[in-house]
Amino acid sequence: MRRRGPKGKKRHEREASARGGRRPATPSDKASEDVPRGSRRKRPAEQDDFRRAARPERESRPRSPSRVSSASPRFGRDRDSEESPSSGFRRRTENRDQGFQPRGSRGGGAGRGRRSAGRRDEAAARGRGRGRGGNASPKVYVGRVQKNQRGFAFLIPQEAGIPDAYLPKDDAGPLLNGDLVEFSLHREGRRPSARLRRVLERGQTTVVGRVRVSGRDWFLDALDGETHYLDEPPREVNIGDWIVARFDEYPSDEQRGYLEFEELLGAQLLPRHDKIIAISRFNLPSRFPGAVMRETLDMARHARSEATAPDRRDLRALPFVTIDGADAKDFDDAILVECPAPGKVAFILYVAIADVSFFVRSGTRLDREALERGTSVYFPGTVIPMLPESLSNDLCSLRPREERLALTAEIHYDGSGNVLTSKFYEAVIQTAARLTYEQVQGYLDKDPATLKTFGFLDKPLSNARQLYLKLRQLRRERGVLDFDLPECQMTLNEEGMPIALKRREHHDSHKLIEEFMIAANQAVARELREANALALYRVHEAPDPSSLDELNNMLKSLGIAKPLKDLTPQSFARVLESTAELKGAATLHQFILRLQKQARYEPNPRGHFGLALVDYAHFTSPIRRYPDLVVHRALKQVISGQKSSDNYEDPEDEDSGPRVLQDFEELGLKTSERERRAMTAERFVMKRKQCWFMRERLGEHFDGVISGVISAGVFVEIPELALDGFVPLEQMDGFYEFDDKRICLRKRHRKASGQDIYSVGDPLPIEVIDVSVENNEITFAHRPKPIA
Repeated sequence: MRRRGPKGKKRHEREASARGGRRPATPSDKASEDVPRGSRRKRPAEQDDFRRAARPERESRPRSPSRVSSASPRFGRDRDSEESPSSGFRRRTENRDQGFQPRGSRGGGAGRGRRSAGRRDEAAARGRGRGRGGNASPKVYVGRVQKNQRGFAFLIPQEAGIPDAYLPKDDAGPLLNGDLVEFSLHREGRRPSARLRRVLERGQTTVVGRVRVSGRDWFLDALDGETHYLDEPPREVNIGDWIVARFDEYPSDEQRGYLEFEELLGAQLLPRHDKIIAISRFNLPSRFPGAVMRETLDMARHARSEATAPDRRDLRALPFVTIDGADAKDFDDAILVECPAPGKVAFILYVAIADVSFFVRSGTRLDREALERGTSVYFPGTVIPMLPESLSNDLCSLRPREERLALTAEIHYDGSGNVLTSKFYEAVIQTAARLTYEQVQGYLDKDPATLKTFGFLDKPLSNARQLYLKLRQLRRERGVLDFDLPECQMTLNEEGMPIALKRREHHDSHKLIEEFMIAANQAVARELREANALALYRVHEAPDPSSLDELNNMLKSLGIAKPLKDLTPQSFARVLESTAELKGAATLHQFILRLQKQARYEPNPRGHFGLALVDYAHFTSPIRRYPDLVVHRALKQVISGQKSSDNYEDPEDEDSGPRVLQDFEELGLKTSERERRAMTAERFVMKRKQCWFMRERLGEHFDGVISGVISAGVFVEIPELALDGFVPLEQMDGFYEFDDKRICLRKRHRKASGQDIYSVGDPLPIEVIDVSVENNEITFAHRPKPIA
């Protein structure tokens, strides 16, 4: 509980009233830069503007002698910059704005620090600008704020094809990471810059930071580098403690943000706090409201009666199996392959997906909560689910030998793996076994010990292998982008500390399931498109033509003289296949991946470039992805002959009406953004865990491989651990300079000892010299292993 005075006022309000709204200046005030730049009351005009004020003083003053804590440096400053070798991830979060408007938008002319009104708005981005003497308004975009510790920010547009825009420090001051804003574009130098219009939603509701006192004021130094006022916390909180605090007032031009204490983490951050930090940093929903849980229990009561519904096919006698990782808890897909008697149909693939849409009805509280989350978020050792565990791990999980409701795709193939027909229906299934990738791989490798354990599953698994090989061949022929990218697999102890890292293996058993899921997704997308149904498709467009030159430069730096002439899936696939065994192949694959556009959800079926498919949608994971749930609802309407569209409005809203294309476009934007938020949070926690692991290995030596070269140094991957770090130029063993034409480091003096050139793919022995968990940075030095 927050302590208040006799009249119920907060601490800063009591002090303000006691001193008549202003505190007399004291020597400690003059020595400190922590003088507030605004308060809940109007500040005198002569005080510094919020954006121009300096960072607060680091010194802290204890509440009482008994609560003194040792002085310690300020933690949590992000060191990211525009050219940082380990730039921060984009923040994808949402919360309601509290009325902040950027300076210069409140009428009456431009505010301090604004650029001259005569400067033209950016026209090139959309091909429309102000004509001579014209007064056309610039196009307004909506995007998320990615703020840098130095104070400037980048605005990441929601609209596809629009470049990220730079926002200078003077305009970005009161913004938070993840804020949703409106802005226009203009040109400043060679990069697009943003002109902020207004904040639509705030990107954070809570902050993780360290408690500090200066003068009579409490502050929280947040992990993201911001500093906010803190209402006096409970007595058990000491100066220097890490806490979670909730925004009571958001920062604006006139004041810092005001926070209220929420949770004590302790004197230091530990690995078990990583999930809490990610939840706060990316504004991830962590708890299900009570009303949602009650609604979930009500829906569970209807499952048994639905299992005997006459319009559901009874497939309980078929030997379906689930194939997942050994640590998986939710099983939302099961497969079966049959080979009928010789004839036109050579294979029948059944893909049964948990019928989540039966339990999550459109417009319910559970549905709105699932949409707000958008997707499950997976961290090492834990998950933030999209649906309550009673659904995701129980009623909607296709557990062995238990009756479950499913939406099934039945696909018929000829002997070459070409699709003949597809049909879809609601069913009841009962899986015969829960298999792991390792077990299925043992079967595919004909391991004698594994073969003995399969028994009656031998025939369906043999059928599955035959169909997989046919589909794999067709995949190669159409030119699918197959990236062989390193993925880190870690083992954690009970405290969340990683104790072992290794590169995750990707076997044929993984590829088999992947191929069958793609087949089902493609078949469903084709059915929806032909029925002209409103749904969400998975769209991946071709790269920008300008990326062709970038790719050819990279190929040249790797010694591949033959340039790429066009940007097609087949041309990319040929490059990936032909370079698989070359030096620097992993880096090249990463580079080609970065050239690809971001896949997204939208109601227009534009095809999938990476998979070389005309039709594609996500159908196979409704437990963890909301777009899959939308596709399930649309497919049910198609197969039942309904013409009405799904209703995503609040059922209590009198203005709710039939859905139109624009509503699904907005739904696509929101779910795409939720997906990006989840991916960014997952990468953040993974990197943080890697930092914890490497912090225990300072001074150790590893064999690395150069994965990237920039003017500031080289990125180096440790293949055995599937992690990377950065070697600054000054930590190279010798004097090197950056060659931007060949994208390499070249030795300044050729007669000096050491290798002449370092480029992508070259081995590089390294030593771990610094690890910053707070900034997610691992720093190496180029040093050969000492001779034992």
